[in-house]
Amino acid sequence: MTTSPTDSATVIAVRRADLLRDQITLLRGTAIVALGYGIGAALQSTFVYAMYIPAWAQVPFWARFASNVTAVVVLVGVLAAAQAHRATRVLWIVGSVVVASGASAGARFWAQLVFGVHPDATDPVRDAELLSGFILAMISSGIGMWAMVTRRAARRRTRSATRNAVHVEVALKALEQEEIRVRRAVAEGLHGTLQSKLVLVDARLADVLSHVGERGLDDGDLESLTWVRAELDEAREIDVREMSRLLYPDRLELGLVPALRALLGRIPASIATRLVVSDAVRALDDPSASSLTVSERLLAVRVVEEALTNALKHGPASSLAVELDVADGVLHVGIENDGELYDPAVAGTPSGTARLGTRLSLVGGRLALSPGPEKGARLDAWLPLGAGAQ
Repeated sequence: MTTSPTDSATVIAVRRADLLRDQITLLRGTAIVALGYGIGAALQSTFVYAMYIPAWAQVPFWARFASNVTAVVVLVGVLAAAQAHRATRVLWIVGSVVVASGASAGARFWAQLVFGVHPDATDPVRDAELLSGFILAMISSGIGMWAMVTRRAARRRTRSATRNAVHVEVALKALEQEEIRVRRAVAEGLHGTLQSKLVLVDARLADVLSHVGERGLDDGDLESLTWVRAELDEAREIDVREMSRLLYPDRLELGLVPALRALLGRIPASIATRLVVSDAVRALDDPSASSLTVSERLLAVRVVEEALTNALKHGPASSLAVELDVADGVLHVGIENDGELYDPAVAGTPSGTARLGTRLSLVGGRLALSPGPEKGARLDAWLPLGAGAQ
């Protein structure tokens, strides 16, 4: 599947918008918390702690506040310069917080010296201010990081829910289209082949009945009645039965293997067929207690039908091999033919195969069409089974 330039531009724009929101959340959250700590610390030092330490009363409030604001500006600036809003790994997150906090604590102590908060700072005072500044910066930036990561996770959950809703909508539309396709195929078959034959049969019968009372039945009438009988028999055996098989394959109620044997039995005798079924599949498909649901059998039969149709249409193939196996609750259906070598670059993806791939994806399965080992083509399908198949 290719991506158009418009789609790529949209993805890039969304990514940039997400990063901008993350940056705003991180820096704003960090600044608000750090500024709150700074204002509180300045007020406490000026009006509370000064009562117990007379020397602190000589330091004005604005000096302490300016020192703390400097620390907040440096903290936010380093986080922005380090592109911390892009962090996705724990080491990156922790490293950004530690570096920014260290720079903030250093800037705070430098500002305190400049603004005269500690004109004659001793080593214990320096260590205490650096440690307290570092801890407050760590707490502030950590809260900002937490807010950013929480918002990022909420955004992912929202988009995941949106994608799931879209997936459900697409699934319903796909099922509707598949039902319409089957109904159209049945309608075309009934309206085309079967109706045409019945019209011809009616015309022949009308011709015979128009003069049977006048001269009885002659050889031509007997021939017409014989033809009518043959046409009715063909309509019953071929046309009506084919329409029925399109809606519900033969012997499907007996199991997957019987249905596939009936399907392969309709292949021309000139094409050799081989059905290989593993013991695990036979155990699941036991008619007395089958673990495969009707929908699972039907989908597996449709896979084989699609492969046979492609082999007969794009062949000519002289042999067909169908393999069934199950592992870890997933049914694998593989069909290989020895017709003309399949070239994806030339052939493209057949519409029927694409529709079938969509149906499988709706139940968590997948489909793969590839060239054969030397010639022909191989169609593989993986279908997750229900709880009974685990």
